[in-house]
Amino acid sequence: MRILDKKAFEDFTTTLSNIWNYRNNVIFRGKEEDAHVIWERGCKLNDDFHIHNFSIWPILPQALRTCKWEKPQVGVIKVNVDASVNANRTGLGIIVRDSDGFVLSDKAVFINRIVNSEWEELDGLLEGIQLAQSLIDKVIFEINCACIINQFCKHMDDITIFSYHFKEARKMLDSFSKVEVKWVDRR
Repeated sequence: MRILDKKAFEDFTTTLSNIWNYRNNVIFRGKEEDAHVIWERGCKLNDDFHIHNFSIWPILPQALRTCKWEKPQVGVIKVNVDASVNANRTGLGIIVRDSDGFVLSDKAVFINRIVNSEWEELDGLLEGIQLAQSLIDKVIFEINCACIINQFCKHMDDITIFSYHFKEARKMLDSFSKVEVKWVDRR
């Protein structure tokens, strides 16, 4: 696919699709066609597809959106936390910036265990809290896991192990004079 240009790739996939349809017609219907007919049908289908795309607006138009980092107030630091989970390993990324956008500290952690993405996001937040505690006491934590934010906003009793870790994180946040934990969309 890297060698072929977009038009050639579209022609290639359309031709493959027509070959597959020809195969099905031969096996299931006993109907055989000339290779030239299959090729022409594929070219016609491809041209029709291009004409359709030029004349019809997309059903789901692309939503324009901006996703940019916003500076915190003077005297406040912002800690961005993110976790990446794959088949056998977790990566945590934490970056701490001041009100000018200057990077004060950062940390990357790789863990060879996986529980689920929410646990890993919470682990990342705990690492971010520990990193921020040594810097300043006015902090905004940004994380893109809505479950974590919902747990921080929830004030009901929960006796799960997951909830216990949230309570530990809350206790750690008590060391800051001003703290905010908020969700950020990173799609």
